[in-house]
Amino acid sequence: MEKSPVTPIHRTSDHAMSEVEWRTRVDLAAFYRLVDHFGWTDLIYNHLSARIPDATNTYLVNRYGLMFEEITASNLITVDAESGAVLPRPGSAGAERNEAVHVLHGSVLRSRPDLMCLAHVHTPAIMAVSAMEGGLFPITQTAMGLMGLLGYHDYGFDDAACDRLVHDFATADIVILRNHGVLIGGTTIAEAFVHLHNFEFACKAQVAAVANRDGCIVPPKSVLEQHVAVVDRWMERAGGPRDGRECIEWQACLRMLERRGIDYAI
Repeated sequence: MEKSPVTPIHRTSDHAMSEVEWRTRVDLAAFYRLVDHFGWTDLIYNHLSARIPDATNTYLVNRYGLMFEEITASNLITVDAESGAVLPRPGSAGAERNEAVHVLHGSVLRSRPDLMCLAHVHTPAIMAVSAMEGGLFPITQTAMGLMGLLGYHDYGFDDAACDRLVHDFATADIVILRNHGVLIGGTTIAEAFVHLHNFEFACKAQVAAVANRDGCIVPPKSVLEQHVAVVDRWMERAGGPRDGRECIEWQACLRMLERRGIDYAI
């Protein structure tokens, strides 16, 4: 199995930083650049976060105002998972964060200690599916594989929004934000990326399918349940999305970024 290029450890300040924190920064910055590469961005909006493994009460996220193509390992900011305060860590000097970040990421990361990474985007296809009464339909192989991971969150920014989001994430790793977008969790950064890739593909296929007038075929429940079980085993395999940096899909994407000379690991 071909390994991804090894990025050298690079410090940008006198602050102490563990190797595991730097590696997390590098992988999260790569995720941002992949979202930019695939065209899933929305100007300076949307956000991806990751826990710092040796400081789990904090998370890394982009500073407000940067395009995804500007994100690097060293300019990610560190946020306190409880208070939402930007901490005086590398990359955080003078930084602002989008107020919506902590509403979404902080509440879910506190309630789901098993999740390492969260991704929030709203591409046109994802927004279209989020506005459909039936949500994501199990009409493609890609969509079927996501059925066991899905939850839904009704639109609204009332005082109970955080509590509702936590409730909606209790039994789901991919929560469709009605009339808005999606929030996707992963036990690794690689898993969150693969989920996002598959979810976007499924949404684009659904938007195309519902445009026809012949209706769509939905497989029997027994077939759907069997497929969900197969995909879960596929996710758990050695070299799969839950295998972190050993994930072969993730390694392939890192090699692609390296070939294009994208300087995320600085």
